[in-house]
Amino acid sequence: TQRPDLTLRFVNDAHLNQTMAYLTACTLYAAFFEKSPVGLPVDSITDIRFIEDGSNDKTKDRDGNPITRQFSEKDRADLQRIAWEGWSEFQKMR
Repeated sequence: TQRPDLTLRFVNDAHLNQTMAYLTACTLYAAFFEKSPVGLPVDSITDIRFIEDGSNDKTKDRDGNPITRQFSEKDRADLQRIAWEGWSEFQKMR
């Protein structure tokens, strides 16, 4: 399944966003524990840097969205599955 609606970096900043952080966390889970992250209950990620527009609003990310990204069940399931598929394919190359 392709998910072009899930961006992996901020629009207003070239750094990786909360979606990529979640995907990375799921991939690290697969690597550390050698098991699928599919079904993990974690459904949010909070960025550590807030918007730098002079407002000093620490509730907004660099694109002006909430600093904590809450993932839908579909998004969470897709990201967990993608992480596991990617890790599984990487393991075949070893």
